[in-house]
This record gives sequence, structure tokens and C-alpha cells, in this order.
Amino acid sequence: MRAPDAVPATFTILRPASGHERAEQIRDIIDAFRRLRESIERFNRMFAAAAGEPQPRGNSGASLQPLLTTLARRVDGARFARHRELKRAIRDARRLDKTRDALFSDAFCLDTDAMRRTAAELERLDTAFVRLGVGHVLAQHLEDARTTPGDAAAKPAVAGAAAAMQRDAA
Repeated sequence: MRAPDAVPATFTILRPASGHERAEQIRDIIDAFRRLRESIERFNRMFAAAAGEPQPRGNSGASLQPLLTTLARRVDGARFARHRELKRAIRDARRLDKTRDALFSDAFCLDTDAMRRTAAELERLDTAFVRLGVGHVLAQHLEDARTTPGDAAAKPAVAGAAAAMQRDAA
């Protein structure tokens, strides 16, 4: 028997069921932005180190625009074989960075398909930056292995890895 002033044992959810799905999609977009930011920061650090410049410090809450501007400036002076692809990735990242500001607007938040497409595009773009960065590092190692006398057994392994990266990227 229940006391007259007792709290009922059932709870009613006030939020629609789609709220959970939207929350997951917002989380996916935020995580994808974070990974993309980290990939762009890695590129900037790699080019800064190659140029003998101090390592840049990123602001994780800021827009990607300053990072992308720095990267675009650095890629012009770097020895980067896939320059056009990197410039295209920078352009696409600039376009997607505008989505960050719209993320919390009602129009965007209520469009689950747009949120899903945005998360997928961010992941695709991050994958492109990672692929270009890893390919560049492997190509540099291959070049170093060819010009530096050293362990002859290591050279074919580096060459094979670099060739595989170039083949996968094509």
C-alpha cells in the first residue's frame, strides 16, 4: 500500500525519442571536427618542423580558418608532391568549417539527414588529410633512405610502404 504523499513509481519521458538520435549525431559531428582539427594541426606542425619554425599552438575551441590559412601558406613553401590535393582538402575544410557555426541552429539540428551527411563529409575530409600526411611522411622516408647510406634491409620495407600508400591514394 502506498502512502498518500509518496512519489509515483513511473516516469514519463518529456523529450521526444529523436532527441537521443540528435544528441548522438551532434556528438559525431563534434568528434569529427575535433579529429579534423587534429589532422590539420599535425600538418602545420610537420611543415613548421621542416621549415625550422617554432611549433604552432592551436586553440581547440576556435574556428578552423586560422589553421587552414596557416596550412595554405605553408604548403606553398613546402616540398609537397600532392599540392593540388592538399589545396582541395583545405578548400573543402573551409567550406565545412562554416557548418560549425550552424550546428546549434534549429534548422540544422532538426535535419538529421543533413547532420549525418555533415559527419560523413567531415570524416571523409579527415581521412583525406591523414592519407596525404602519411603519404608525405612515407615519401620523405623513402627519399631519405635512397640518399642516406644505411641499413640496406630497411630500404625495401620503406619503399614498399611508400609504394603501397601511393597506390592506395590513387
